[in-house]
Amino acid sequence: MSLVFLNLEGCWSLKTLPESIGNVKSLETLNISGCSQLEKLPEHMGDMESLTELLADGIKTEQFLSSIGQLKYVRRLSLRGCSSAPPSCSLISAGVLNLKRWLPTSFTEWRLVKLLKLSNGGLSDRATNCVDFRGLSALEELDLDGNQFSSLPSGIGFLPKLGTLRVSSCNNLVSIPDLPSSLDYLVACDCKSLERVRLPIESKKKLKISLYRSHSLEEIQGIKDLSNSYWIIEVVKCCHPLNKLQKSVFEVLFFFCLCCID
Repeated sequence: MSLVFLNLEGCWSLKTLPESIGNVKSLETLNISGCSQLEKLPEHMGDMESLTELLADGIKTEQFLSSIGQLKYVRRLSLRGCSSAPPSCSLISAGVLNLKRWLPTSFTEWRLVKLLKLSNGGLSDRATNCVDFRGLSALEELDLDGNQFSSLPSGIGFLPKLGTLRVSSCNNLVSIPDLPSSLDYLVACDCKSLERVRLPIESKKKLKISLYRSHSLEEIQGIKDLSNSYWIIEVVKCCHPLNKLQKSVFEVLFFFCLCCID
């Protein structure tokens, strides 16, 4: 029987994987989430064409993160941080990792990645200024929930296949500009500082935007330019005046607003 799924989640004392794992040609999914002491991945894993999913949440060592750049066949990659832990335990922080040293290099190799999860990673403006996401040309879903940047990392607006973008609980996020025209779903809930969202200039026929409990929201830009589109915009309009928002949204052909009591 061939090994397809290997689950090592929570093996916190595991420091190395056997080199022979690179010979398991049938392995499709490797779960090493919570293996916080894991130093790096064996070099031969880069040749595993069958390995298309890596779950590595909560592993933050620089050597490990550098070693995942070799996984050029991976399509689903989860590198989420420790959502319940203090900022010092985040996956990616300025003190633990210089993003400029690994993400740009790794991104050029991850041309097949369709799903990337970097939620609760401690990504700040200082870190994201070093990164350009446009190399992830196959990316369809990007999860950046719970990070610390005030603006989106560069290159996201150029992703030709991005359908879902999640930035909920990014409390420092002020605006969301330059969204790709391929987008189907934007989730930006609980963004306490979010003031403006700019819609794609050339949008698809259908887009859903969730903005629950983003109480500083003032304006949704670009609605007046829409035509022949079907839009669902979900907001919670309580706790603050929505003068600019109301002026914008009533220009849309179809506006769906959920008003609920917080």
